[in-house]
Amino acid sequence: MRINSGFNVFNQPYLFQKMEQTFSEFSPERKSQVINLGIGDPDLPTPAPIREAIVREHQTKHYGYPTSQGRLDLREAVCKYYDDRFGVSMNPDQIFIGPGAKTDLFDLNAVFAEPGDSVVILDPAYPVYKDAAGFRKQSIHFLTGTLENNFQPVLDVLKIDNPLSLIYLCYPNNPTGVSASKDYIQSFVDLANTNQCMIVMDIAYADFVPGNGESSSFSIFNLPGADAVGIEAGSFSKPFSMTGDRISWVAIKNRVAAQHWHRYRSSRDSGVSNYDQAGALAALTDPHVKDIVKSNFEIYGKRARILRQGIQSLGFKMTGLDNTPYAWFKSPNPDSVRSAEFLLEKAGVMLTPGVGFGPAGEGFLRATIFQPEDRLYEALERMQNLDMTHI
Repeated sequence: MRINSGFNVFNQPYLFQKMEQTFSEFSPERKSQVINLGIGDPDLPTPAPIREAIVREHQTKHYGYPTSQGRLDLREAVCKYYDDRFGVSMNPDQIFIGPGAKTDLFDLNAVFAEPGDSVVILDPAYPVYKDAAGFRKQSIHFLTGTLENNFQPVLDVLKIDNPLSLIYLCYPNNPTGVSASKDYIQSFVDLANTNQCMIVMDIAYADFVPGNGESSSFSIFNLPGADAVGIEAGSFSKPFSMTGDRISWVAIKNRVAAQHWHRYRSSRDSGVSNYDQAGALAALTDPHVKDIVKSNFEIYGKRARILRQGIQSLGFKMTGLDNTPYAWFKSPNPDSVRSAEFLLEKAGVMLTPGVGFGPAGEGFLRATIFQPEDRLYEALERMQNLDMTHI
């Protein structure tokens, strides 16, 4: 049997797969006692108008294969979203409906970088960026984020020998929860134009604002020079509680790059289910959805305050929770896996070890707000009652 040699680099289980495996080995009784603050999966239900649109489409229409680029009415709705939300003019030919941002982010690497090319990743980062580059035997250049630089590392330290093909950015950021300024992202746009490479901007959390405060996010296409080098990946998962529906979009203004991506998407699969696209269309256009999302974010805002106050009372330095569902904080032991295992074993609280997000994530833990308030209080109380000085 011959195996793609990229697996020699891409040789670690996906971070959340390892967590699921650990949890699956618990007894049923023990599972019921664990409070899972690890994976970012919204626990509030998908708004009813979205679910109703999916069912209605399924019951009243028969479809064969969907289009590879996505339904025109949905792509038009995404264009309107860009205009209303960011003041960015898009046309439907520049929008591509995909089977979830995770898949898009992994696949973009296959089109816009070759084996041996250099890929820049801001560390810590969503593990899919690293996995995609490792699988395709590319040279990964980490820019190290720290609490001191607010997880926005400067470009001055970047030294690249091989051709630079792809830059991955994510703001508001997963896992750290921080946001970036337009000036900061502009420095990467300038770098991409200088090197004639592409930037993948992951905006999965652009509209996830616990408490309904003002979002700090923007589109990469708000910036001069980004039309030539920008690729933006958006998701319906988090703001609309649609993680299970697996639907996303990619926006590309560069005409040649858009043609290449369209060619890839039409070869890779037969498009996203029309039923899920109907749900995504309702998410963007049904007026009742907006009110439900606002109500959900009020709930998330209360949870964010509980989690922030609890982590700070434990004495841990932290970032996040303003424009993401994540708290990112120093772990009680520099070994984040050891800390996470200790908290799971002794307190029954599941957190994500920071090292799973890259070398700079070591020494940190990530927690989410996707548990009811009473469970959050319980998790924090369990942690308060532990002696974590000798982990």
